[in-house]
Amino acid sequence: MASLLARVRAFVLLESTGLTLAFWTAVLLQSLAFLLCPYPPMIDYPQHVAMGAVFHRMLDRSAPEWQIFETNLFTYNAGFPTVLAYLCYLFRPELAGRVLFSFYPILWASAALAFCDLAKRPRWYAALAIPIAFHFTAGWGFANYVLTLPVALLAFAGWVRIAEGSRSRLLLGAVIATTLAVAYTHVLVTLSICICVGVVGLERLLRQSDDRIADRIRSLVVPAIVMVPAVAYSLAAWWWARKTSHTFWEHAWADGMDEPAWQKMRYLVYNLSGNFLDHSDQNLTIAAAGIGVAVWIYAFRAGWEPRMRRLAIVFFALYLVVPKVMLGTFHIYIRLLPIAAIFAVAALPVVRDGVRWLAVAAVSIAVVSGGNLLHKFLTIPEVDDAMAIIDDIPEGRAVIGVTWDPKPAGWYREIWVHLPAIYQARRRGLIAYTFARNESPPIRYQAGKEPLRPPGGFEWNGSLYDVHQPYARKFDTVLVRGWIDPTSGRAIEDPAPYVFKDLASYMPLMSRRGRFFLYDASVLGRMAEGGASALPAVGE
Repeated sequence: MASLLARVRAFVLLESTGLTLAFWTAVLLQSLAFLLCPYPPMIDYPQHVAMGAVFHRMLDRSAPEWQIFETNLFTYNAGFPTVLAYLCYLFRPELAGRVLFSFYPILWASAALAFCDLAKRPRWYAALAIPIAFHFTAGWGFANYVLTLPVALLAFAGWVRIAEGSRSRLLLGAVIATTLAVAYTHVLVTLSICICVGVVGLERLLRQSDDRIADRIRSLVVPAIVMVPAVAYSLAAWWWARKTSHTFWEHAWADGMDEPAWQKMRYLVYNLSGNFLDHSDQNLTIAAAGIGVAVWIYAFRAGWEPRMRRLAIVFFALYLVVPKVMLGTFHIYIRLLPIAAIFAVAALPVVRDGVRWLAVAAVSIAVVSGGNLLHKFLTIPEVDDAMAIIDDIPEGRAVIGVTWDPKPAGWYREIWVHLPAIYQARRRGLIAYTFARNESPPIRYQAGKEPLRPPGGFEWNGSLYDVHQPYARKFDTVLVRGWIDPTSGRAIEDPAPYVFKDLASYMPLMSRRGRFFLYDASVLGRMAEGGASALPAVGE
C-alpha cells in the first residue's frame, strides 16, 4: 500500500509545489465544468446519455422497452452508454453522464504526464496539453471516442514500458484489459493504438541494427501480442455488425468525402479547439503553442525526443491525408489532431532549469483555460429554458424536434440539435432522431419496430419538417426551437404557422420556455385513423 501511494504521489507531483497546485487546479476546473453544467454543450452527447438510460431500464427484463428495442452487446461502440447504464443505479442518467465526463480532464492530463515521463521531459510540459482537453471533437460530443482516447493513450504508455522490458504482470494485465475495454468502446481509438504500436515497433526494429534479425523481429512481435485480444475483438465485432445488420448505414453515401490539405492547414487551430465563438479557446491554444515555440528556441541545441516526434509527425500526416468520412463515420481526420498535439508536447526539447518563467507561463495558461471552460459551461444562454421545456413533456410521448437556430449565442456548436434525447434520458418515450436506429450502439431498434424516419438532416434544419408526411403522424409531441425575427431582432412569438402551415390551428401549445415551444400534435394520429373528419373544430 505504501508503495502504491508513493507511486501515485510521484505521478501527481510536478517540479515544484506551485506548479503542481496550478496544474491540478486547471484540471479540477475542467472537471467541475463537466460535473456542474446541467447540459454539457456537446452536440451528440445527449444521444449517448439517452441510450445509457434506455439500456439501464432494459436491465429489467420486464421493462416495456423490450417491446421495440434489443440489446447489442457484441459491438465496438458501446462503452460509455454501458457504463452509464450501470452507474444509473447510483445516479439519474444525466448526472451519471456528467460524473463519467468529470474524469475525462483527469485522464487527459494523466496521459500528457505519462508521455512526458516516457520522453524524460519536464513534467510541466504536460500543462501545454490542458487547453486542448476540450478539443473540437469533444465539442461534437463523440462520447465514446472522447472519453476513451486518454484511456487508450495511457494503455499505450503502458505498452511502451512492456516493450522496453517491463516484466510486471500487473502492468501486462492492465494493458490487455484496458485495450479490450477500448475495443468495446470505440474501434477508431483501437486503431489509433495499433498505429502507435506500429510506429514504435518499427522504430525498435530498425534501431537494433546490431542484433540478429530473429532477435529484432522477436523484440517487435512479442510486445505486439499484447494487442492481439483487442484487435481480434474489434474485427469480430465489425464482422458481426455487418452480418446481423437490419438497417442501412445512413452515412455510407458520404464515404471518401474530404477537404483539401491546404484547408486543413488553414483551419488547423479551429479543428483543434474551435468551440467558442469569441475564439478564447483558440487563443489559449495558440498561447500554449507559443510557449512550445519558446521552449524550442531556448533549447535550440537540444534535440526533440525522437519517438514522440515520430508519433506526432505520423498522426499529423494522417490528419492531412485521411478523409473526413470513412465507413459511414464523419469527422475522422479531425479526431487524429489531438493525438498529434499531445505527442508533440512530449517531444519538445529539454529546456534548461533556469528558464522558470516558461513553466509559470505554461501552468498559468492551463489555469486560465480551466477557468474559461468552467465559465463557458456554466453560462450557456437559454439552458434553463431548455431543461424546463423537457420537464414539461409528459411521460410516454413520441417527440420530434423541429430546430431552427441550433446554436446558443457565443458557441460554434449546434448543441440544441439533440435536445429531445434528454427527454428519453428522463422519461420513457420515443424520439424521432435516435442513435438507437444505428447498428453499433448497445441498444437498438428491433427489426421492423423503428418508427418511420423523417428526412435525413431534419434535426439540423427545421424547414425539412413536413406535417403532412406519414412520419409526422407517428410523433404526437413537437418540440420547436424558434428563431430570431431578422426584421425586429426579437424571438418569433409563434412559430406554429411556419411549422404546421394549414394545420397550425389544430396544434395546441403545451408549453413555452423562451425560444422553445412544445406543441401537442396528437391530432395527426387521429387524422391517420379517421381522415379529415377526425379533425376537431378550430379552437377546440
